[in-house]
Amino acid sequence: MRPSTLGEALELLHYHGDEARPLAGGQSLVPMMNLRMARPSMLVDLNVVPELSGIALQSDFLRVGAMTRQAVILDDAQVRQHAPLVVVALKHVGHFQTRSRGTIGGSLAHADPSAELALAMVTLNARLRLQSVNGERVIEAHEFFIDAMTTAIGAGEIITEIMIPRSPPDAKVVFREYARREGDFAIVSTAVQRSAGESSLLVAVGGVASVPFFCSELSRRFSRSGFDTAIATDLARAELERIEPMSDLNADGAYRRHVASIFLLESLREVFA
Repeated sequence: MRPSTLGEALELLHYHGDEARPLAGGQSLVPMMNLRMARPSMLVDLNVVPELSGIALQSDFLRVGAMTRQAVILDDAQVRQHAPLVVVALKHVGHFQTRSRGTIGGSLAHADPSAELALAMVTLNARLRLQSVNGERVIEAHEFFIDAMTTAIGAGEIITEIMIPRSPPDAKVVFREYARREGDFAIVSTAVQRSAGESSLLVAVGGVASVPFFCSELSRRFSRSGFDTAIATDLARAELERIEPMSDLNADGAYRRHVASIFLLESLREVFA
């Protein structure tokens, strides 16, 4: 089914219940269907719903429609100015071909543990607007991701908008990623944003646990002080000990922790340089 309005899309998802799945860019859902990991009997195609696309600057937030293509976000001047971490993260997402079809909402809803956009949203404390026929609600990114491929999206709900806090004008950002090849899923990634003028530091790690992990102690300790290697090393180790790391064919949990600790120190040194 291909609804032309948001209301029609929500009605279809509500009426067909668990049998229906929303289709955004298809870069995650279609491969899962090919592997029989997802077998919906109906797809609700959101590609011609105008309310779900676009980027607008409003007050302290960038408001990005869930169906906005990743390539559009990457090239947008407002995003480059007010959310530079999103831009550097997107450069690691897939390839040009996948970014031209993939959407920000589709990536977040898929909730892959290695997803770069999910890590950026948790780092920046973005908010996601969810809607269904019963109304709407706003949830913070760190509460949205529950487990690998599992989110707080309820029955009949879809992401309609992502609200990204504007970064300070002097923000320095670093996004580091280790993957087997360019465009592959990240084995480990780190994201850091620092503003000296506002005495703020945001640090998070992706790919290590089943969801992106915000490093609250590192962020708090160095928000209002200079960088200290010894303290940062101890704090990074303590932060990563709080994570239950994943082990798979790419790397075991201990290796992921090791790489993450190196990335954290390198990223912090860079934003404090």
